[in-house]
Amino acid sequence: MSGADLCIIIPVYNRAATVGRAIASLKYAGPDPVEVVVVDDGSGDDSAEAARAALVLNPDLRGRVITQTNAGPGAARNTGAAATDARYLAFLDSDDYWLPGALDALVEAVRTAEAPALIFLKTVDAADGETPATGPGPVTARNHPGFLEAVERDPGTRYGSCNVVVRADVFAGLGGYATDIRCSEDTDLFLRAAAAGRCLVLGGRPLVVHHVGRGDSLTSNFPSVLEGFERMLRAEGEGRYPCLPGASVAKARFLGKCAAHTIREAFGAGHPAEGYRLLWRHAGLLVRAQSWHWLMRLPIFPLLSLIRPQSYPMRWAAGRD
Repeated sequence: MSGADLCIIIPVYNRAATVGRAIASLKYAGPDPVEVVVVDDGSGDDSAEAARAALVLNPDLRGRVITQTNAGPGAARNTGAAATDARYLAFLDSDDYWLPGALDALVEAVRTAEAPALIFLKTVDAADGETPATGPGPVTARNHPGFLEAVERDPGTRYGSCNVVVRADVFAGLGGYATDIRCSEDTDLFLRAAAAGRCLVLGGRPLVVHHVGRGDSLTSNFPSVLEGFERMLRAEGEGRYPCLPGASVAKARFLGKCAAHTIREAFGAGHPAEGYRLLWRHAGLLVRAQSWHWLMRLPIFPLLSLIRPQSYPMRWAAGRD
């Protein structure tokens, strides 16, 4: 496999402490160099310098660093995609990293699979200072007709930009990531790609360590979460999420899960009034998605947060609602 067949794109914003680890994790046993494009999205720290230093220490990588004015994660990933002619685009967040053998498994999958539109790698969560328990084991490859079918049949898999690989022609045909939102831009892309071709899920053992617990991540910013969700609903209403025949029910269930997640985030962020407003507004979506457990659980989220705070964390703040 030549270096031009796969490019790993790493967007970075104020992650000087972790981007080097992400780059160093891209180990490949094959003879060809791995292409890496790091896009510094207007960082205020030394992220770009840290990335350049890591590339020097890893000469097996054919890497470069691009800098741009801050425009958000979707725009940074689009910049990286425009800078390569690779056949596949793998995306890795700068505070995450790949486990040994991940790149070899991905290369093998791309060689043998029938040109899937999307590939997702199994993740394991870890917080600062944690070493995740991964263990040895074979990598499995499960083929699905499309993204929505993969979500239905492999519900335990994470589907995000931290562990996705997209065929470059599919990515270009869809116009890349949306740049008008800074959260859920990955889910929006996957929904637009739901009818673009097969979806391959690499599992069996974890391949990507996904960092959790960082308070400054966009996924912990409720206004960004709400903005992304509302944009997805508008896109669905405009018919921008085509799906394969027979997958409309799966799409409804998926959007219902997105609604439940957004409502839960509202409660968790300490905005119970907004949580109830969203629940009232999108109860019909939860019904169509047959999300009965969420319809029963979400109304009592504040009570559950008092009874089981570890399972239902909620940041109470006087006067926020």
